[in-house]
Amino acid sequence: MQINIHNTTKSDKTIDEWTKNDNYRGSSWKNFAFAEGLALDLFKEKLSKVPFKDDPLSREETEKLKIILENKIKELLSTREPEPNVRTKINFLGQIIGLNGSPFGKNDQDNWINDFFRAYKICEECLQEDKPVYLSISKDDN
Repeated sequence: MQINIHNTTKSDKTIDEWTKNDNYRGSSWKNFAFAEGLALDLFKEKLSKVPFKDDPLSREETEKLKIILENKIKELLSTREPEPNVRTKINFLGQIIGLNGSPFGKNDQDNWINDFFRAYKICEECLQEDKPVYLSISKDDN
């Protein structure tokens, strides 16, 4: 399974359009079991029609998803060791966190933190701009 969250529809755009537009943002992850604790209850109705693409979330769903993602990021951060080899920096709740998602990093959860952080920022952006977040769940990378 592939879970995708975007700040715009994606299925109506070519790969070229998507990659060349700096305003299009997305986050995705494949491990559906890991995401299970994130939002299965929130999306129970949507999950009954998997696969689907570009399903807009309501403002309420987006707010709930943002809180769920924030809590999951906090949980993952709570077990991290200081990372001397930083590859990516994120500003989460006013704290700068250095991540290293490479196989040589000290924290296996850094890739998850980065994926969930990107989804969190998409929710934040869409709420501020009063536009929907788009959710897609498919059996592949499309």
